Amino acid sequence: MKILNAFSVCLFSIPILFVSLKTSLAEESEAPVIKQEPDSQESPQTVLKDRQHFNRLKHTTRNIYKVTMRSTVAFKLQTALGYISTIDLPEKALKVFVGDQELFKVEVYERQVLIKPITDEMDAKTNLVIVTESGRLAFDVSVGHPETADFVLDFRLPQDDELLVKNAFDEKVERKVKELETAYQKKEGELDQKAEKVSDEKIKERVASGLQTVELKKSEAKGDVQANLLSLARIADKAYLRFSILNYSKMPYRILKVTVGIQTYEKKLLKNKETGLIEISSGLKLAPVIHPDTYEYGVLEFDYRPLAKDEKPVLRILEDSAGTVAGESRNIEIKGFEWLK
Repeated sequence: MKILNAFSVCLFSIPILFVSLKTSLAEESEAPVIKQEPDSQESPQTVLKDRQHFNRLKHTTRNIYKVTMRSTVAFKLQTALGYISTIDLPEKALKVFVGDQELFKVEVYERQVLIKPITDEMDAKTNLVIVTESGRLAFDVSVGHPETADFVLDFRLPQDDELLVKNAFDEKVERKVKELETAYQKKEGELDQKAEKVSDEKIKERVASGLQTVELKKSEAKGDVQANLLSLARIADKAYLRFSILNYSKMPYRILKVTVGIQTYEKKLLKNKETGLIEISSGLKLAPVIHPDTYEYGVLEFDYRPLAKDEKPVLRILEDSAGTVAGESRNIEIKGFEWLK
């Protein structure tokens, strides 16, 4: 009898276990499947930094940048859904071409070109070409996050950079002349009886005649680093050679030494042959490091001396090679520029 009852309990338990197992499997099948999204390989900020470095952007305010025109590269322009990106030009756009007009809308207003995505595709891309009087601008256009978008790219001509350098140096020369005038005026009160015979007109004439300036237009480049001679000025017995250094490379350009000297020659077999270099003692005013995609201007101050017939001036800029690629010299030398007589 006990055996029969135990067998009955077992038979009754089997359907219950089957129902429980079926219910459990049904709940698992109805449960939502959560897919793990793969992490983005690059964050928006990383993409932004890469684009800023490639375009050599000068950040002015959020999403607005100043850029120097270059026709040898394709600038990276990132737009955003629901936003307009503006390209400001220093001169009128003559022709504008866009690769895919179904993905992007482009409008041209003389010196301004507007581009806006008209698609919901986040991976939409196209190219854009603008032709101006100075040359061609090419763009690789994409869509991205609004916080990293380029709302305004304000382009300027390369010579505008040099104008900024020239204006800064002109102000420096003007301040130097005023300092000389002040020094002469102070000295007037301390002159002895012999010096008092010199009239005020003579003193002012000496100050005015003490300034000579000659504009220089000579440059040399080495490994995406370019040196430009701007002018040579003379005040009394002092000379001031001003120049600029533009670093278009991806590495800082560290200044080791900047010198001005006199290259001597002698004629041998109907040819002039270099015989020696006379280095002139000078004082340098220049930033010690020219960072990538920037420029700095400098001034060499030295005692003026006239040149002989077989002599030519030379400017040497030596880079501190510590930390640079082995065997890659970026020393710059500019010879034979105009000299004051």
